[in-house]
Amino acid sequence: MTKQVMYLFAAIVLLQAMFLTGMGYGFNAADLQKVNSTNKCEKCDLSNADFSNIDMYGAYLVETNLTGANLSDASFNDANLTGANLKGANIKGANFSGAKLSNAIWVDGRKCQSGSVGKCK
Repeated sequence: MTKQVMYLFAAIVLLQAMFLTGMGYGFNAADLQKVNSTNKCEKCDLSNADFSNIDMYGAYLVETNLTGANLSDASFNDANLTGANLKGANIKGANFSGAKLSNAIWVDGRKCQSGSVGKCK
């Protein structure tokens, strides 16, 4: 299954769940579609979105809101998460090798130091 097909499938499942349950997940559906199709979404609202088991290699998510998102077992290798908010996100098994995390808000609420790469310092 190609990366784009996986993203499309994930978006469809999330949108169906949202409409069938009548619950909002917090993320902006247009922002989710944008990141799924372009791997870029600056200053987007992806809070509570499900990116589990997805390869986000090289994604450009500068200043994106990922609070409460499910990032478990996802790969963010070489992604740019500068200034992103990951507070409360599930990062169990996630890979951030080479990811730019300067000034990001980490899952525990602390701010990553400028120049943080691969892990929040």
